[in-house]
Amino acid sequence: MPEEDLKKEIRKFLKERKVLVLCTCSDKIPRATPMDFYMDKNSNDFNIYVGPAPGKKVKNIEENPNISIGIYTPMNTGKIQGIQITASGKDRLLFLREGDEEFDKAQKIVRGKRKLLLKIIPEKIELLDYDFIKEGYSRLQILKLE
Repeated sequence: MPEEDLKKEIRKFLKERKVLVLCTCSDKIPRATPMDFYMDKNSNDFNIYVGPAPGKKVKNIEENPNISIGIYTPMNTGKIQGIQITASGKDRLLFLREGDEEFDKAQKIVRGKRKLLLKIIPEKIELLDYDFIKEGYSRLQILKLE
């Protein structure tokens, strides 16, 4: 699939969903946490914002800055669709706190007042959609971001 078409498909998919599963790991023990997520509607990037409560997932990311995100279409829709997002490194997983340069901007993107925000800058987005086969494309499309 041409890259610009894939980007449109990814944006459409993300725009229609509100919950992700954030997967972190510490000491070889994985943790999967469902969370609301937000994106900047005025931007064409794929950055995701979540408001994590302090706890195990935050400690896991601080210890091991490698995460995976899963977002899917419920099976009762009759569609087989899902996204896997990968981000690794402290330059792609940014904790924002009050007083940080980006915090106020991020606070306007998410719903509700937060003390801590996590900005996730994806490095790879894998979009699975069996409907792509009808269009002559592979059901799995991968977008690598710099």
